[in-house]
This record gives sequence, structure tokens and C-alpha cells, in this order.
Amino acid sequence: MLHVLLVAAAAAAAVGEDLPPTCDRPVYCDSDLLHYVQTARLFPDSKTFVDMHMRDDPEDILEAFDNLLNSTQRNPTKEQIKEFVDEHFFMESELESWMPPDFEENPPFLLGIRDEKLRQYGKDIHAIWPSLGRKVRSTVLDNPSRFSLIPIDNGFIIPGGRFREIYYWDTYWIIEGLLLGGMTETARGMIENLIELLKKLGHVPNGSRWYYQERSQPPLLSAMMFKYIRKTGDLPFLRENINHLEKELNYWLDTQIISLNIGGNTYSLLRYYAPSKGPRPESYIEDYNTADNMKSEDRKQEYYTNIKSAAESGWDFSSRWFINDEGGNSGNLSTIDINNIIPVDLNSIYANALQNMAYFEGLLKNPRRAMHWAYLAKQWRYNIEKVFWDEQDGIWYDYDMKNEKHRKYFYPSNVAPLWMGAIDKRVILKHSARILEYLKNSHGLDFPGGVPTSLIRSGEQWDFPNAWPPLVSIVVNALEALGTREGKKVAFDVAETWVRACRKGFLENKQMFEKYDAEVPGNYGAGGEYTVQSGFGWTNGVVLDFLAKYGRTLKAEDSLGKNDSEK
Repeated sequence: MLHVLLVAAAAAAAVGEDLPPTCDRPVYCDSDLLHYVQTARLFPDSKTFVDMHMRDDPEDILEAFDNLLNSTQRNPTKEQIKEFVDEHFFMESELESWMPPDFEENPPFLLGIRDEKLRQYGKDIHAIWPSLGRKVRSTVLDNPSRFSLIPIDNGFIIPGGRFREIYYWDTYWIIEGLLLGGMTETARGMIENLIELLKKLGHVPNGSRWYYQERSQPPLLSAMMFKYIRKTGDLPFLRENINHLEKELNYWLDTQIISLNIGGNTYSLLRYYAPSKGPRPESYIEDYNTADNMKSEDRKQEYYTNIKSAAESGWDFSSRWFINDEGGNSGNLSTIDINNIIPVDLNSIYANALQNMAYFEGLLKNPRRAMHWAYLAKQWRYNIEKVFWDEQDGIWYDYDMKNEKHRKYFYPSNVAPLWMGAIDKRVILKHSARILEYLKNSHGLDFPGGVPTSLIRSGEQWDFPNAWPPLVSIVVNALEALGTREGKKVAFDVAETWVRACRKGFLENKQMFEKYDAEVPGNYGAGGEYTVQSGFGWTNGVVLDFLAKYGRTLKAEDSLGKNDSEK
């Protein structure tokens, strides 16, 4: 029954060539105005324009721009375009500072950190939350059609830097940190905001901007709810929102599922797939220029779909999504082909979401519903083991549908099934020694500044030498999930290396960054489409998690009084 349902859903998802615009707000997503402004390069960062506010109603602005095009034979100068933007748009924050009402300077978890320097570090990071607190201004609520920001009701924590809105998967690690600090009201408000977006759009978008409308991010909403419920026992909140959690799972089944045949057996799993017209509005000129050398309009649109799908993955961008002519992962953005890759981490997250639903329905005294979700979770775990596990190497890999083979490269996502509990315990017991051996032999754990995103120096920001907090978190929690003494020791070592590196950067810069350099402890990462961002929500959450988990034994320095980077 399940198999038939999934295959039918996969077939339905593949039908239809008429792609929607990136969003239903033309000024920001699908208009001559967007194209001319972004290709004129009025701003160093393409995100600047699509975050600006309209002085007039969108219909009037679009009509006025049509008049400009007509009067200039569709060839306005850069100065004319700039004058138009200055006349009809302005830059002022749609958000106001917001003090989380449940913030306390000295949360109890700090007492569990024995090392005084690390305890102070934990306190300093916890103290960052108020500086990242925001609430939507009333002007946005009063006239929402003039803004790209999607209004939400509750105050929230932004990631930081250029990211001045909610981002979906960032919120998972932010909530981890908030819950550790006893900020359960703020965490609940964050979850409510995501559910509000889900109700408006039918899914949780990449971020709370209209130009993210047609793509999501790793579906961690149920995992956030799980952490919140385990901390608070707030069953009325769960009961109020259980149907919305189910709605998100159905969205992924309806839109992202695909079936593949391996060894004569058919398996249905998820991929990232975000088809919509044209470049990403927030990175318009970057996408447009890359596609400009492609021969046909169909090829350009294929590229745009792949680039948006990679943004949906959160790994924007990485050699992980490159498929060259030989089926390898070398190349550049023109070789991005994520739509032909079945990601192990996405499917692990989804299996976990199914299991969470079983747990939630059990809490709500709905045993038949709980059994239904538990059965689906078991089926998904089975598919994960059959499709992603590589018996030769002793690890899970992404699967390349185009070349019908595993993607045999080191990425922290390879251990995502452990992180998300997407593998049965008996299977973990069977594989644990080989998984640990793989990680050690990969050399991915050997760097003094953290676990790198890959071992490929591609120039993309989700590649070597950058180390990203969520991926370090995945590795540490995966090692813990092995359940072995050696696995726990390696997890501790990775966590301690990361905490020391982040602390070094904090002491030198008084900032927490979104990514770091695995080769140089404390240095911020580089590459990609924008400069490094400070703040930073998920970095704070991951470090606080490690401090809380290992605080009794973590040390800021070794026995000689030096941190790892100074040895």
C-alpha cells in the first residue's frame, strides 16, 4: 500500500512543464523591474534590492517602470534605473529590536560547566540572544503588499548579519540553544512562526521572505517540536499543531518524492526539488551571469531549478551537488545537478520526522495514528539502509541517479542517519566499528579548526576548508549515537576542538561567525556569494549544546595552558 502510494506521488510530482514564478509578488520575483535593477548592479549584494520597501503600491510601481521602458526603447541607463529605485523604494528595517521576555543572564545550565573560562564563554554566548531578537514592525503588518518580508506574529531570533529574517533550518540549532538557556517561551514562539508560515504557504519556506516562496529547507520542524515537548511537556501546544506537522510531511511527499530502481527493487525517497522560473531574486545577477553562457533557454532553466534546489538543501553551494561528465564531484556551479542526487541527510531527517509523529500521537493517546506513523518510519529506515549504505566503505553516501552509483566522497552528511536516529539500533550495532573506522580513515576529523564540510577545495562556501556549525553538530551527535565507548570519546574530542576554536575566534573578534576555517582555529570561513556573517544563531546554539553536554569535562586549554591551536 505504501509503495503504491509513493510511486503514484512520484509520478504526479514529475508532471507539468509550466513552472510558476519564484513567488506571487512580481516586483520581487518575476518582473522586468527585477531584471533591469539586478543586471544594472546597483548594489554589491543582490539581496539588497529585494529587501527594500516600496513607497507606492506594487501595481503603480510596475506601471511606472513600464512607462520608463517605453520611453527609453527598453534601454534605460544605469543612472535612470537608479533614479527610479530611489524614487519608488527605500531601505529601512522592517524589524525592530525585541527583548525575549524569558531571557535570564545566568541560566542554570552554566553551573554544570566546570572550567571557569568556558563557563564565562557560555555566559557570553548566551548573552548574545537579546542582540539578535527582532519583531516585525507595525508598518509591515499594516501594508504587507509593499514588503518582501512575510509578516509573522511572534518575536524571534535572527541568524545575524545580512540574514534579517527567520531561516528554516537555522532555527533548529537556535532553538537548541534557547531551550538550554531556559528560554522556552521564545522557542515556542519561533515554532509558532514557522507554523504560521506553513499555514500561509502550504510549507515552511527557506526563509520568511516572499522570494523564498517556492522552496523550503531541510524539514526539521517536527524535530524542533520534539525538543520543545521533551523540555516542556506542553501537550496542549502539540495537540493544537499536530495537524500542521502532518501537513508539512505531506508537502514533501507531494512535491519532492522520487522512485528509483536498484538491483531490481524499487525504492521511494526524497530529493531537493524547487522548480520555478528564472534566477533566485536574492542572487539574481550571480545566477543570470552563470546561465548566460548556456546554449538554450531550457538548459538555463534547468540550471535555475538546480541552483534553487541546492539553496533548498541549505548547502549553497558545494561540490556535493556537482556531477561532471565522468560522474565525479569536481567542477563549478555550471555542473550543479542536485536534482539527480538523492541526499542521505534529507531522507534521514524525514525518517526522523515520521518517527516523531509516532511519538507525538502516542503522547496524545492516539495509538492507531501512532502505529501508522511508526510503520512509515520503519519503511523509510529500510529504504535508507538499502539505498545509501555502502558495504565496501562502511558508510552511507548520497546516491547519484544519473550514473546509478554512490557518491563516494567525505561529507559530514554521510553520518546523518545516526544523527537523526534513522537507523535501527541492531543495524547500528552491526556497523558501528566500520563507521568509526571510515571517519578516522577519511581524515575529516583531523583538522584543528573543526570538521570541514568536504575535502574538496572548490571555492564554494560549503566545501573545504570551511567548517559549518550544524555539520559539526551532526558529526558529534552521530558519534554519540554509535553507543560505543570509542565513539563517545571521539565525539568529545571533536566537540572540544570546536569549542576551543570558536572561543579563540570570539576572544580575538568579539564575534561568533556563521562558519569557520578548519585549518586555522578561530578564523572565519570564506568563499561563496557573500562575505562572512557574524551573530550567529546556529553557531551559538551548537557551542551552547556542546558546553551543556560536555561541560563537566571540557577544558578551555590543555594541561600546558594552551588551547589546541597553540600546540
